[in-house]
Amino acid sequence: MPIDPYAPNPFADRAKLIDPVRFEQVSAVKEPPKMFAGGTSDTPAFTASGIDPELLLRLPAGVRHAAAAEPDIRVVHRWFEEFAGISEAVVDHQGWRDAQARVEDWLNNTDLDTRTPEQRAADDEAEYQSYYNPENDRVAHANEQRRRAEAGEQPLEDFNTIQGRKSWQANMPTEVTQARARPPGYSDEDLALLAQLLRGGAS
Repeated sequence: MPIDPYAPNPFADRAKLIDPVRFEQVSAVKEPPKMFAGGTSDTPAFTASGIDPELLLRLPAGVRHAAAAEPDIRVVHRWFEEFAGISEAVVDHQGWRDAQARVEDWLNNTDLDTRTPEQRAADDEAEYQSYYNPENDRVAHANEQRRRAEAGEQPLEDFNTIQGRKSWQANMPTEVTQARARPPGYSDEDLALLAQLLRGGAS
């Protein structure tokens, strides 16, 4: 699908064509920058020559910034005569380059994470705790064990015992995992034998 050079924002249209998935993701966070006024408008508030800014949309996008900044009305009229029907025409201008750079920066560098700094910090802490807690981390286990001893609370299980049980549960067959509640009176050895039977490995 070709890009329409007479559209209000062909740079954004091109970005959508190049990477439609990323374009939709970023657009959900922040709309693409427009061609003028630092990315906030399709046309400038005024032109140096005094022509109606809306008339710029009759020019291909590559001529609009130069036409907006040109004070000589005769030159602007000549560009309308020369370029209005030439879709690929470009009159180099810094505003044109800036508009392209804004869209590229928007597409490539917009942060899709809309959480506040406080939310990020809380989520990072929760993720940290999910890994470095007494059941997963030997140092955290030792620290908690020490705290409990000082507070006179019931001690944790030995760290190796906890890890061994987690490893056994992780390797249980699906049938046992789905019915993981321990029947009354069954020991770990009984459940291990049951797992072996389910695998068809009992002799």
